[in-house]
Amino acid sequence: MPTTTDAGPSTGPGTTARWVIAGVAGLVAAGAVGAVAAAVRDDAPDTVTFGVFAALTLPFVAALVAILLDRTEHPEQDEDSIESQWTTRASSGAFYDTIIAMGLATFATSVLDTASLPLWLFVVLGLADMSVRLVLLQRREG
Repeated sequence: MPTTTDAGPSTGPGTTARWVIAGVAGLVAAGAVGAVAAAVRDDAPDTVTFGVFAALTLPFVAALVAILLDRTEHPEQDEDSIESQWTTRASSGAFYDTIIAMGLATFATSVLDTASLPLWLFVVLGLADMSVRLVLLQRREG
C-alpha cells in the first residue's frame, strides 16, 4: 500500500488551474521575448530568432509562474541557535537574489546582443546581499 506525505494545506489554485495559468503566462511572455529579440537582433532571420527565444523562454516562465502560484505550506525545521537560523535565512535570500540577477543579466545580454558581465560582479553582489540581510535580521530580531 503506497504511502503519501502531506506537506500541509494548500490555499492557492488547484494543480490543473495552476498549470493552465502558468502555460498561458508562459506563452504570453515567450511571445513578447521572441518579438523583442527578433526586433533587436540581426544575426539570424527574424522567424528563427523569434522561434528560438520563444521556445527557450516558455518552459522557464511557465515553471516560475507555477512555483509562484503554489501555496503549499512547508513546516520549518528546528535549528540549533538563532544565529544559525539568521545565517540560513540570509544566505538563502542572497542566493535567490544572485540567481535572479544572473538570470536577468544573461537574459538581457542575449536578447539585446551586448557584452556579458564578469562573474566577479555576481560574487560581490551575493556576498554584499548576504551581509546586509544578516545585519538587518540581527537588528530586527536580535
